[in-house]
Amino acid sequence: MRLPPTHFAATPRAPTILPKRPDVLNSVIPLFFIGRNKNGFWLAREAGGRIGGMFLLRRSAVRFAQEAGAPHGCATMFLEKTFELNTWNRGNPLVGWLNAALGYLRRFIPEYPPPIPIAEKYRKRNWL
Repeated sequence: MRLPPTHFAATPRAPTILPKRPDVLNSVIPLFFIGRNKNGFWLAREAGGRIGGMFLLRRSAVRFAQEAGAPHGCATMFLEKTFELNTWNRGNPLVGWLNAALGYLRRFIPEYPPPIPIAEKYRKRNWL
């Protein structure tokens, strides 16, 4: 069963389009962004947002981009910042479900847990 990308409270986003340098990239060769999402899974997404996938391993994301760009090949750009997949997940379906489950659990876990209070009676005093 395939679920639309808007399932599990995911909001559809406009694809991020970075400027292409005409001396490096050709319009025939697709550009794929490869990076991580906020849960740490690897994403491979075509710059125009037509195809993309979610993966557990980086090499799987690179192989997906290479196979999607066949027979002409593709250009890949590794991104440092996190981004989200705004197309159908054509990668590993299990990773898509794990990502949805982690996104659901993340609502209940604070991003930065509060500091642990230490009572004054447990601190050592005048130990020098």
